[in-house]
Amino acid sequence: MRAALLIAVAIVLAAPARAEEGVSPGIVGKWIWTRAENACTEVYDYRPDGTLYVQSGAEKTDNTYSIAPAPDQNGFFKLVLKIVKDYGGKDCADSEEDSTGQEQEVYILFHSSGDLHAVCRDPNLETCYGPLRRMKE
Repeated sequence: MRAALLIAVAIVLAAPARAEEGVSPGIVGKWIWTRAENACTEVYDYRPDGTLYVQSGAEKTDNTYSIAPAPDQNGFFKLVLKIVKDYGGKDCADSEEDSTGQEQEVYILFHSSGDLHAVCRDPNLETCYGPLRRMKE
């Protein structure tokens, strides 16, 4: 299953945003992803003021984020996220832990269209999930 996910993400992101362009395709907006293992959906609402609202299954969180203005040499944008308030509920990873105050660093790899991205624990495709799709409003 993990190999299939890795292949799917690699295929979808076969045309990543060009690192030499140096401009993020833009994280601001709503993004959606459904976890294949349990058909659980997550919605990420990145706002221009650096706040982020996330709904993962029944869990809702208020967050802050910052994203690097330019990608690294492989096209990954470093994103730092801090959970300001976890309102509880079971998330898509089947956790009910209160994550208030936790901070995490992830790496975003955008498709050249700007409408898809993968989220990775490390700046490589070995530790990614997605792709997340930009929601049209």
